[in-house]
Amino acid sequence: MNTLNTFPSNPEGRDFVVGDIHGHFKLLSALLQRLKFDGERDRLFSVGDLIDRGPDSVEVLDWLSQPWFHAVRGNHEQMLIDGVSGNGDIPRHIRNGGAWLYELAPQLQKELAKALQTLPWIIEVDLPDGQTIGIVHAEAPLTQKGDDWQQAKQALSGQLGEICRLRALSMTLYARGKIEEQNHDSIKGIHRLYVGHSTVPNVTRLGNVVYIDTGCSFGDGALSLVELNSETVTYMTMSQ
Repeated sequence: MNTLNTFPSNPEGRDFVVGDIHGHFKLLSALLQRLKFDGERDRLFSVGDLIDRGPDSVEVLDWLSQPWFHAVRGNHEQMLIDGVSGNGDIPRHIRNGGAWLYELAPQLQKELAKALQTLPWIIEVDLPDGQTIGIVHAEAPLTQKGDDWQQAKQALSGQLGEICRLRALSMTLYARGKIEEQNHDSIKGIHRLYVGHSTVPNVTRLGNVVYIDTGCSFGDGALSLVELNSETVTYMTMSQ
């Protein structure tokens, strides 16, 4: 697994980022059809939590095999990896929507874990206008006050020591501090950062951090996509 995957600009098509999917791949397919998504030209990036809670989690293997689909690792991917490896808290995973996994054949469980282990913690996407967009699951791992995006990446890659790496990893997968504090400070060194994990009623921006998990695993929620160049939001509710 790479800490960071980077993508050059896509002048021939559109780039989208999608909120937490949580096993609702049929809903995502319908949303892409609405947008006339073209897999030959367009790209789709994900903030993680592809699996659990929804009905189509096992389809994650098909989606990850698509050359136009790219995701970071979320805490639900990590729970699956840990559960299959024997290092996880399986009852906790089951309580959080992971029961489907343990009903599968062991070989398929291992195949899922192997695929999800390849997902990076961070994705960066260059835009045609020269801006760079960041994607992480929960929150930028700013482990020290005053850290910028470059220092966050260094912390996560282990360049600042193991204690700092573990703290950065926890922040990347689980942190909610910025949104709980309604902190509007921008993260220096990145133009915009897209995150999921913390459910919001609508796509929400704090400084240059954009929260796009609009709760598609809940009855009153929706799955939201943002087109990176125009910042246009498109969503589909669970009832549609």
